[in-house]
Amino acid sequence: MTIEKALVAVLGLIVLAGCTSTPHSAPATGGTTPSTPATTPSEVAGISCAKAPEDVVGAALQLNLNHPRETINGTVVTCQYDGGGASTMVRFQTKSDAAAFAKGKEEFGGNGQKVKDLPDFHDNAYTGTLGTGEVVQNTLVARKGPVEILVTSGANFEQEKKLVTQLFERL
Repeated sequence: MTIEKALVAVLGLIVLAGCTSTPHSAPATGGTTPSTPATTPSEVAGISCAKAPEDVVGAALQLNLNHPRETINGTVVTCQYDGGGASTMVRFQTKSDAAAFAKGKEEFGGNGQKVKDLPDFHDNAYTGTLGTGEVVQNTLVARKGPVEILVTSGANFEQEKKLVTQLFERL
């Protein structure tokens, strides 16, 4: 009778396993970047973290960074990098215009960041700083045509300006 109960239990587990969904495989490592699909491919206009590889971003910011983790959400591509001692992110937004940029700047300043305009840098630009002392996150946001690039890192604004200019050239 014990063998019969064990057999019924195993068969029950097999049936139950057949009713559940197949688990997703673990993300691949070694150079691939997992991503969330965009609403439509045209919304990001061919922009991906391949346009902001860790060697380019790291060299401009003078940080030792690892492969980015890519997230795509509608018109936004976000690249998060490990390494460099602080959180480092590059964010591309397509279909941006002056009004959307101004609204984003207003929201950014509402989050406790010290926001300053950065005149004469691409079409529109501003900077933001969060933190004080040795733990500071600098953010530079610039728009050129319909594309907006945001860089947040522990690097200084001159390094971030260099990176943003390089990234616009890569688009």
